[in-house]
Amino acid sequence: MVNAKRVPINCPVHAPCLELSYLEQGSGEPLVLIHGLGGTAANWGGQMEALAPYGRVIAVDLRGHGQSGYRADEPISVRVFADDVTALLDQLGIARAHFCGLSMGGMIVLEIFVRQPFRISSLILADTTAFFPPPQALAAILRHFDNLDMARWSQVMASLLLRRQAPTEQKQEVASMLAANRPDLYRQGLLAAFEGDYRWMLSQIDLPTLVLVGEEDQATPIGYARLLQENIRNSVLQVIPDAGHYSSLENPAAFNRQLVRHPQECQTGPQASHTELQSENTEM
Repeated sequence: MVNAKRVPINCPVHAPCLELSYLEQGSGEPLVLIHGLGGTAANWGGQMEALAPYGRVIAVDLRGHGQSGYRADEPISVRVFADDVTALLDQLGIARAHFCGLSMGGMIVLEIFVRQPFRISSLILADTTAFFPPPQALAAILRHFDNLDMARWSQVMASLLLRRQAPTEQKQEVASMLAANRPDLYRQGLLAAFEGDYRWMLSQIDLPTLVLVGEEDQATPIGYARLLQENIRNSVLQVIPDAGHYSSLENPAAFNRQLVRHPQECQTGPQASHTELQSENTEM
């Protein structure tokens, strides 16, 4: 794994605001990787080296995650995360990039499209959603979260986020990652993700879009992915076999093949019809 770098960024209220940590490898056309709630840039370890021969790959530690800073006076939200990512790209001199977001990272990509669509060459929405129904689900989840410490919550979530047959070592790795989060910041992230609703803007996306979902994703199952694919023009849905919600971690070979293929297809011609559901096992 390449060493993390840290740079100061500005936010709408403070200049400088905080330091963001990120990983970078390769050169050429940029691809920005955005992790989900409770994750870090290191989650993309299975992608960085594999994708570096094809372009400049940048994986971000979101505010309050990994080695990035946070501000107690600025509540966390999807919009704040999106502003941070684009501020980092400003610091790196990147005007436009492909964006891949997993889980809450996918919602951040949608927020970037809402606020700065000119920054996006294409979208990759992995194991994510445009919204979480129903509204009362958030209250139930928060009650559950508030009754557990981070160690126990992380054990529960690791079983939910990975496929049922995931190796014990992998479950322990994910649980340890989640347990390292500050409970107050993680709770803010839960609120941010569950209060987001991007259904209204899906029809406005006119860029090549790849929707990925693990075939055993319990957190954002295939119905969520179908909603994205059916409402975004010029989009393709690919199912990653032998994977749950963390499809990039559980089946990196299949996930990486899609990420390598997607920017190339953006350049060489239109993708398959947006009504076509494809499997990663299918020869194309």
